[in-house]
Amino acid sequence: MTPIPQAFAVGAIVIGAAIGAVSVMGRDIPDLAVPEGPWQASSALDGRVFYTVDRIADSDDVLHDELHFVDGRFQSAMCQKYCDFGWSDYQVKQVNGALQFTATTRCPHAPHTVVWYGTVDDDSLRFQGTWTTRRWYWTHQIYFEGRGTSTAPAGPVSGT
Repeated sequence: MTPIPQAFAVGAIVIGAAIGAVSVMGRDIPDLAVPEGPWQASSALDGRVFYTVDRIADSDDVLHDELHFVDGRFQSAMCQKYCDFGWSDYQVKQVNGALQFTATTRCPHAPHTVVWYGTVDDDSLRFQGTWTTRRWYWTHQIYFEGRGTSTAPAGPVSGT
């Protein structure tokens, strides 16, 4: 093979490999799948604050957070501190006497989406969620779960 066709062949292989790598790197990961149901915008949790202990699944890191519900809107204090997520609408449904909620929050300055799904039973809360970062070349996701109560911790909370 002469040098010119050989250079084109090598170039085609390199371009093909790069396209293949980008297509593999760019695969999306779906957000947390929230169960179907009669979800409704609501103010049922308004005025409530839950102080939570959260666990990151892959690392077992433990974090402390405050989940706020005000005027039909939801906010995680940690998400607010990290990326100024602001307030997001939340929805609820009743299941076996317990109130379930879901909220999807988005960072306005970076490609972060956090999906929350939880159950409130009296003064306790348990939840799970995903924090997904989507960039054109990769998608990274963190799965988390946690529990909390409406009783504020006695001392300073680390991790918030």
